[in-house]
Amino acid sequence: MPTEVIMPKVDMDMASGTIAAWHLEEGQVVEKGAPLFDIETDKATMEVESPATGTLRFVIANKGAEIPIGNPVGWIFAEDEAVVAPAGVSEDTKPQAEEDAGSSLPAPAVEKQSLPASEDSVRATPVARRIARSENISLSDVTGTGPRGRITRVDIEAVIKNSKTMPAGRVAATSNAKATADKLGVGYVELPVDRMRAAIAVRLTESKSTVPHFYLDMDCRIDKLLAFRADLNAALEGTTAKRISINDMLVRACALTLAAVPEANASWAGDSILQYSEANVSVAVAIEGGLMTPVVKGAQNKSIQTLSAEISELADRAKSGKLSNSDYQGGSFSISNLGMFGVKSFNAIINPPESMILAVGSAEQHFYVGPNGTPDLGTKLSICLSCDHRVVDGAVGAKWLSKFRSILENPIELTLDPV
Repeated sequence: MPTEVIMPKVDMDMASGTIAAWHLEEGQVVEKGAPLFDIETDKATMEVESPATGTLRFVIANKGAEIPIGNPVGWIFAEDEAVVAPAGVSEDTKPQAEEDAGSSLPAPAVEKQSLPASEDSVRATPVARRIARSENISLSDVTGTGPRGRITRVDIEAVIKNSKTMPAGRVAATSNAKATADKLGVGYVELPVDRMRAAIAVRLTESKSTVPHFYLDMDCRIDKLLAFRADLNAALEGTTAKRISINDMLVRACALTLAAVPEANASWAGDSILQYSEANVSVAVAIEGGLMTPVVKGAQNKSIQTLSAEISELADRAKSGKLSNSDYQGGSFSISNLGMFGVKSFNAIINPPESMILAVGSAEQHFYVGPNGTPDLGTKLSICLSCDHRVVDGAVGAKWLSKFRSILENPIELTLDPV
């Protein structure tokens, strides 16, 4: 019996995936575990590995096809296995979304399990369908947690519960900007909202409307930090090692501070607070069309040089769309650095379920009061810590910032193990 190749669920919020590209054509042999096709989700483009060794046949979804999770996209036939069309396959139907004639795969398609054009094409239990109909909920907007992504009663009840406090799948416009512009004759170019931008809109609107933010500002003198970085990079001269950036050192400082103030390394879980045992630092990376936050796991146990290499590698994969779902999930804290763009200071929006995010501005020359009241020129770094007041109180946030500043102003601590 051939092995069914299905659209996998690679993200907790994923209800469907879009075929971004196939790595081989129908009729070619593939090894188990080899890259088979790429899928595009709200956050990234990811490779899907072949579930078996054999010949790819009956591909039913081309580039651009959006397929519900758990639905088939093709089949792998073992060597010497009789090639018989799977049940429900129409021999004269072309694959879905033949957008690129050069990459079209001349294969039949499953007519009933094609695109989620109707509720019948979505896997769901009878009870889930009945409740969804009575509550006017579209099954195509629900993420199933049952076998192969099947939607269950629990999934529908979760949607009903969350709809009372969370925004809809797409955030509505706060004003009728288009109608106003048309009425006044204001020129504009209408740009479509892609999956990533829609996901950012929903997530950040949810955060600002449901998470009670408060902000703590502080300035740090970083002359010693800059000198320490210069010494580190001087020691790396003549080697193939990547040079250390200020951001690398800030991530290390965040991790050590989270280890020193564990009550701040936590998340709100409704009826409890989850206090994490490791500092998993999400590092904001600007990419074309949006923002990604890949996570450096267990950052408190990694040296500056190791962190530097890992951050660079994650940033490169984020920009090329090659992050896996595990690369951007599981963070306990975020850092966003806009200092390189000349931004003096800013307030960042918390990335749930994390409870804090550090916003880093630019380093500027500043006169301090020196010995005997004489002016002392130094370098000042402005930072702002956004906190979830359900988890982090003002005193805890202040304690975290004070420890963070202490590390920056005494950078030898960056080389020590967390206490």
